[in-house]
Amino acid sequence: MRVDNIGQVLTGQPLIEAMSAIKNKRKVIAEGFLYEQTILMIAADPGTGKSTVSTQVAVELSAGLPIFGIYKVPKPVKVLYVQTERSLMELIERLEIIHKIMPIVKENLYITSEYQMFNLLNFEHVKVLIECILRDCPGVEVIFIDPIYPMVSGGLSKDEPASAFTKGMNLVQKATGAILWYNHHTVKPSYSPDGAKMEKQDPFYGSQWLKAHVTGSYYMKEQGEGVSLIKKKDNYNLMPHQIDLEYNPETELCTIPFDKMPALDKVKHYMTMRKIDQKEFTFKDIQAQTHLCTRTLRECMASPNVISRLISINTNHNKRLYKISQDEPKIT
Repeated sequence: MRVDNIGQVLTGQPLIEAMSAIKNKRKVIAEGFLYEQTILMIAADPGTGKSTVSTQVAVELSAGLPIFGIYKVPKPVKVLYVQTERSLMELIERLEIIHKIMPIVKENLYITSEYQMFNLLNFEHVKVLIECILRDCPGVEVIFIDPIYPMVSGGLSKDEPASAFTKGMNLVQKATGAILWYNHHTVKPSYSPDGAKMEKQDPFYGSQWLKAHVTGSYYMKEQGEGVSLIKKKDNYNLMPHQIDLEYNPETELCTIPFDKMPALDKVKHYMTMRKIDQKEFTFKDIQAQTHLCTRTLRECMASPNVISRLISINTNHNKRLYKISQDEPKIT
């Protein structure tokens, strides 16, 4: 390591400029869900569907499609999906099923199982990993690691390997500028004396180094015909508190049932449909589709992300007609 490899500290005018620049919002990757310079972890029991969900998100991001049909992706992004256990064939089979329903944008989606050989306890491996990412996927914007524990010999329950992993991945993020998405396991279940499974509020597995490292995390648990992502950490207050997903075994895709959407998301979904068909509509038209009470709907329509997209045409018989702007609004 050389001193000229280390950036200088911020002070004086550069510090003031950095403070001014930070006032700008983080770049949106998926509106209301994923933002630049973040690290997201999804923890779930084995077999719950972490890989199914993350593969779908990777495909939607790379194609510029709304995540789970709701969270708008302003533009397609370059995605690297790193499978760290089992054969790559498993991921390819999953992609083949998804491809029957939605497009696979081959120019934006990169997949590999070659990185399974890296051990981030070895700093030389960290450097080679970064070189491989820059070689294989230049300009990558989101990196999925599914799952994370094989990247560290000895697992992530102890502080030393967890600290090495977090330091290595911090360097990866610094070198690439990419969002990091981790799939991770939960602790082994506990059972009461009568054999009933004991539910834990946050069954996080691993050292506190790992928990401190991520900027956001969800616990994914089975619920009815699908799964729920329950927020456990959100440093920047950017993510939904809970995402309920309905799983379709035929397509292997997850969607958010309309009746489970937050009120604002229902309005945004309605507006997306009207942008596509370019139909005019009234307040009552929105209300009939969303089933929101008048007060809630008024509050939603006053939201900057809604009002910036609405164009008021005229008032006809005391009914104001709207249409949706075809221009992309500024995301706030």
